[in-house]
Amino acid sequence: MKSLLTEWKKFLNESGFNRIKNILQGKVASVDTVGFMTGENPMAQKLSSKENRELNKELMAWFRERGYGPIRIRGKFGSKERSMMIPNISREDMVEAGKYFNQESVIWGEKTEENRFVFEYIEGDQTMQKRDAVLFDEEVQSREDFFSQERQSAARKFYIPFFDDQYEMEEGHEYDYDLPSLTAQQRKTNKTLIKEINNRIGYSLDTNRTPKSRWHHRQILRLKLRELKKNL
Repeated sequence: MKSLLTEWKKFLNESGFNRIKNILQGKVASVDTVGFMTGENPMAQKLSSKENRELNKELMAWFRERGYGPIRIRGKFGSKERSMMIPNISREDMVEAGKYFNQESVIWGEKTEENRFVFEYIEGDQTMQKRDAVLFDEEVQSREDFFSQERQSAARKFYIPFFDDQYEMEEGHEYDYDLPSLTAQQRKTNKTLIKEINNRIGYSLDTNRTPKSRWHHRQILRLKLRELKKNL
């Protein structure tokens, strides 16, 4: 009996995972867009498990009121996180949900004519980076942090490789955190961008923020440093 129950649980886990995998690989004709987000830890502040559960209940209701059918998933992004995958959601509603629930970022993807998803990492309403890959390989299965998976405990993992140079969709580049030497005129011209860079450095070092938030600001900091260097 125990063996039968084990096999049945394994079947259920794989069924849920395969559904997610097929959607993200563009194999489900009825799904053209998809979004990912959580309601947990708004404004990058750590809340209790009870508070986070209530926020995710509210988020689920928010989506359902608008006619969406979210799929509950989970993962780890510096700390354990329960989140949702939302098939066929508009970018506008994804951005609105992120703002309403005070999330620093959301992910939204749209299927191309080649049935391949292009995913956007969105801060506010601005796309910070795009990726046209989602990974399910054994290296992802061995990850202990920064992954998502179907909600069952033994479910396989997946990962969209944002901020990973190997999957860069734009012209190749190297990241570093060194602020280049600037003349007085360059500092004046790039005053707003330099202020944002300094703010993100501060956020990335603020231990009162969630680990996910600090990671978020470290990655956006890289992009802003690249932008600054292009301006020089």
